[in-house]
Amino acid sequence: MASAVALSACGGAEQDTAPVQAPGVEKAEDADERVAERRIIVYLTGNQSLYALKDGQSVLVAERSGAPAVSPDGRDVVFAKLPDSWTQGDPVTRADLHVYSLRTGKLSRLTSGHDDQTPSWSPDGKSILFQSKARSGVSSFWRVNPNGKGLKQLTNVSSPQSPSLSVVPTPMGGTGVEWGPQERRIIVYLTAQPSGSAVQVVSFDRNLDVTNAYSLGEGTSPRWTEQGTIVFLREVRGQLTEVEVSVDD
Repeated sequence: MASAVALSACGGAEQDTAPVQAPGVEKAEDADERVAERRIIVYLTGNQSLYALKDGQSVLVAERSGAPAVSPDGRDVVFAKLPDSWTQGDPVTRADLHVYSLRTGKLSRLTSGHDDQTPSWSPDGKSILFQSKARSGVSSFWRVNPNGKGLKQLTNVSSPQSPSLSVVPTPMGGTGVEWGPQERRIIVYLTAQPSGSAVQVVSFDRNLDVTNAYSLGEGTSPRWTEQGTIVFLREVRGQLTEVEVSVDD
């Protein structure tokens, strides 16, 4: 699992971390004011230890943690916790999802006994999307509520009503997903291809059931724009070219 950070801003974090803007934090116009307003929420160090900043002090949340994701309201953090026996370089065969409350400091386990990884919050904060292979034998997307209830497999489920959605390409390990902007329930992610990777698109309804899934072709580094289009890189005649496309809901 790659090291990452979930922050309201940077300043005072250990090395080997990179800041990520969390929801609800506005950027100040003046550089000095911006530094003064920055407060770390949580950060992940190079040795996979997850910390939170509480009352000016760094508090260890968990060791052997995956990349954290902050909820849309900025109150909770979800992450995958690896077994105590895991060391860097080992394959991930088991991981449990946990939620840490930034207000109370309480740690709650959502799932256990499988290889649940790379969690992300739905735009409304009511569900958590994650990946697992051990649960069904095929790497798929699953969802669970922040209280640990409502567990459901979302992709690669046999569906007589929609056979075309019964098989959805599985994500590359550890790549995560990118939700669409402005509450759009569409994700983009990468899948492995013989010559590299492909950019995949999956659309969900408000219950997080899959309504559409398709590929944008070979590419890497996909990201959303403010206009709701997707920009990614594709190799064309030996050179990386930026491609921008619109997507369907």
